[in-house]
Amino acid sequence: MTRTTLLIGMAIVLCAAPAFAQKEHAPIREDISYGARLNPRMERPVFAVCSKQGMRVLVSRDDGRSWRQTFLGTDSLEDGGWHGTFAVYGMTATKGVIGVFSGWGTPGVYIGSDDGLRWTHLNAEPGKLGSVWGAAGGNGIMLTSADQWRGMTSSGETFSDWKAHSVKSLLDGGGTHHMICGFGDFKGGRFIVVGDNQHVFYSDDNCRTWKHSRIPEEAGAGQEVIVYGNGVFLCSFKEHVARSSDGGETWTMHNPGLKGHGKSWRGLSFVNNEFWLTAQKGSHGRRSKDGITWDDLPKTTPGGRFVQSESGTIINVERRRYDIQRSEDGVTWETVFTAPQEDVSWDTAFAVSARVNVVP
Repeated sequence: MTRTTLLIGMAIVLCAAPAFAQKEHAPIREDISYGARLNPRMERPVFAVCSKQGMRVLVSRDDGRSWRQTFLGTDSLEDGGWHGTFAVYGMTATKGVIGVFSGWGTPGVYIGSDDGLRWTHLNAEPGKLGSVWGAAGGNGIMLTSADQWRGMTSSGETFSDWKAHSVKSLLDGGGTHHMICGFGDFKGGRFIVVGDNQHVFYSDDNCRTWKHSRIPEEAGAGQEVIVYGNGVFLCSFKEHVARSSDGGETWTMHNPGLKGHGKSWRGLSFVNNEFWLTAQKGSHGRRSKDGITWDDLPKTTPGGRFVQSESGTIINVERRRYDIQRSEDGVTWETVFTAPQEDVSWDTAFAVSARVNVVP
């Protein structure tokens, strides 16, 4: 290596370092209780959305027409990009409890609510919960996934006791990173985790034990989100979707034919009894009943993530967009919330529909 090459390399590293270094770690709020003393009765349907950064939660109790902020982890614009205490990588709901999960490269922050208004830490006491790259819920269990070193972490029935699950023995010398997770009502319920290098881990006993499978190598890197519907699991990749009809044991690859400016971030959803996959900013969208045959969504369809209430109403949010869209027919959309300012803490990227308790 010449001296000139060495100097250029050092300059690149020095210039790049500030972009990746965590400038500030926001403190965890001291006024939020620990212990997850929840009593879910599932009395009223709500929508809830959360920002990608800062853990800002907005809730609608009138089928998505109006919205109220009920939680904010931090208004710091420094902590919570790709890394940080308040980098949010998961939101889910099961059995009347909504969970929001943050922390990548730091211990995780897990919060939950049984009414969408009052929030508690989902751990009995301060401690080092696992980092989060994905979260899923089903059968009254919540699951977070991280990487081969931290594996997965699943909740008990009270949501306050968490158990770590290692994947090292299943990898058999292989490696994986950036693990996402999902849940589907397949034969009573199945959790699936997909990591880099096409590694798959699946559990049919509510996360007590895990098995290993592989997605074909042609999938490449960059798995984004796992969705279940119509009896099959789909996992979105850069150019393809991986499909499993046997609960994650075997997988086939399919091209959804998505065009536009690249996929919307974690934008695969299941609504209207279909899989919806969109490009950024709603430049193009595709839909499928089975994950094999795809056709165009209406041109009016926005990009991003979609969730549907029991009434049939669909709510849409998208990363790097600062509003919430609502539709009653999946074709006509209206803006029902616009952020007061366009900063990263208002960048809503996650959404759930759930039944929670009536607020006293």
